Amino acid sequence: MSDSLVDLFELEILRGRARWIADLNETFRDHSVGKHKFDLYARGQTRGKGFMLSQFFAWTVLPNYKVALYARSVKDSASFLRSSLLELIQEIRKEFEKYGLKWAWLVLFFEGDPPERIRSAIEDYQKSDIGIGTVNAYSGSVVVSNNVLGRSLTRQMRLHKLVSELEYRKGRKGSAS
Repeated sequence: MSDSLVDLFELEILRGRARWIADLNETFRDHSVGKHKFDLYARGQTRGKGFMLSQFFAWTVLPNYKVALYARSVKDSASFLRSSLLELIQEIRKEFEKYGLKWAWLVLFFEGDPPERIRSAIEDYQKSDIGIGTVNAYSGSVVVSNNVLGRSLTRQMRLHKLVSELEYRKGRKGSAS
């Protein structure tokens, strides 16, 4: 199920799910960062494109930061440790320098609830450069980091609605046949 969520998340990003905070205009599958592989990698910038007025506003007011989003399915929650989360964050930080990134998001899709130590590490994360979120692939419950980028995962990217959207789409496919 978490693979289906990654697919849906990619589709929604391409449709503009993150447009209020960034224009993520390129997505890549199976992106390797160090010894880690992400199911989905999206990159873009904070200054979006739009109609003349919004484009003028963007060019005169908004900074043009390079940003990226990393998403990964976690099949075995028990083997995903706090050290695994810290390794992912360190690898993403290395890409900051390599690609000139200002912000990034890390989204983890768990088959069930994340372990308590992961949940508390994410909720306690307050550095402003990376927003972290987890989604339970079955219940849709979401845990996000306590920073602006983490909260944006639920407010602007509507991460908490992915599972219900996937169930709705499955229901539509089932009723169409």
